[in-house]
Amino acid sequence: MKPGQKTIHLAYILLFFIGLSMAACNDQYVFKAEKPVGTDGWSYTDTLDFKVPVTDTTQLYNLYISFTHADTFPNQNIYVKLYTRFPDGKRVSRLRSFDLFDVQGKPVGHCAGNKCETKILLQDKLYFNQIGEHLITLEQYARTNPLTGIQSLGILLEQTATKR
Repeated sequence: MKPGQKTIHLAYILLFFIGLSMAACNDQYVFKAEKPVGTDGWSYTDTLDFKVPVTDTTQLYNLYISFTHADTFPNQNIYVKLYTRFPDGKRVSRLRSFDLFDVQGKPVGHCAGNKCETKILLQDKLYFNQIGEHLITLEQYARTNPLTGIQSLGILLEQTATKR
């Protein structure tokens, strides 16, 4: 092997591993959306709508909710009322509490500076019975109105390797 060929050969190997690691980081989200919350806080009347298109009723998914919030958020958890409107017009709702901090006050998610990002599994092995647009609406349901410290919320739909 000539002296310059060894350097080129190592460069190709390095590029291969960089490409491989980037492919491994590629997420399987078939839907990912984030909505900002106003600078004055998240009010009861400020609902956040996410239109999730569904084209496969046999696929299983993991559904996540993500929060971007201040590291000084005053509560351990946040209450959110979730509504789902199906393509046939049927609407269901449920109230959920999400922990943003543990009992010692340490953030559950990842923080950098004074901003934290927390991703929480809403439902695993989720499947849809109807093809079409599903509307997921998030409503602030805390005792405080407006609720300050929340910067944005998101919905992430991850495709699994399983079908039903």
